[in-house]
Amino acid sequence: MKLWLLDILACPIEGCKNYPLKLKIFTWETKKDEFKKANEDLEKKDLTFLKKNLKGRITINQSGSTVSIEDELTKEQVPLKEYLKIFAEKLDILKTVEDLSETPSAQLIKRALEIKKDKLPSSLTPEFNTHIHLLNWLLYRAEVEEGIILCDKCGRWYPIIETIPHMLPDDLREAKEDKAFLEKWKNKIPKKVLNEGKPFNLK
Repeated sequence: MKLWLLDILACPIEGCKNYPLKLKIFTWETKKDEFKKANEDLEKKDLTFLKKNLKGRITINQSGSTVSIEDELTKEQVPLKEYLKIFAEKLDILKTVEDLSETPSAQLIKRALEIKKDKLPSSLTPEFNTHIHLLNWLLYRAEVEEGIILCDKCGRWYPIIETIPHMLPDDLREAKEDKAFLEKWKNKIPKKVLNEGKPFNLK
């Protein structure tokens, strides 16, 4: 599962439809070495790894004081002032994520959140350029292998298994499979979910 999906996922239960949901990451499909390389490059203020993985998907046009940007966040060329609003909205996605994978990925997410959405620069600084590349890579290139999506409103939980989020209504879920998932990851799942989670729990 790519993190950008959290921008569109809502609880599927009628009468709930809560948004945004929360994500706890257990393992990544993305290799640990990729997170490590991204961190190392950022330490050196080098965007080589991120640019290579984004394959030219970020286009920045600058003419004098006029800047426009097209990337995975916008899907089209927009002026910087409009881009800043979109960037701030997308940055909120990461605030719903807790990385429990014990890999360098957690450090990258922390880096991305170091820039505050209410203090974004009014011009394209080198630091902001770095954050543009980092947010694009985290949301659209890194992929979660296993994790859990939580709805705080109705208390339901949804597993991510082999990169696929299983956002099913209660009547289409299998108790045996769901309980096996909870048992497998019980050391990383909140006790409230283990004991009270809907539609199934381990109590």
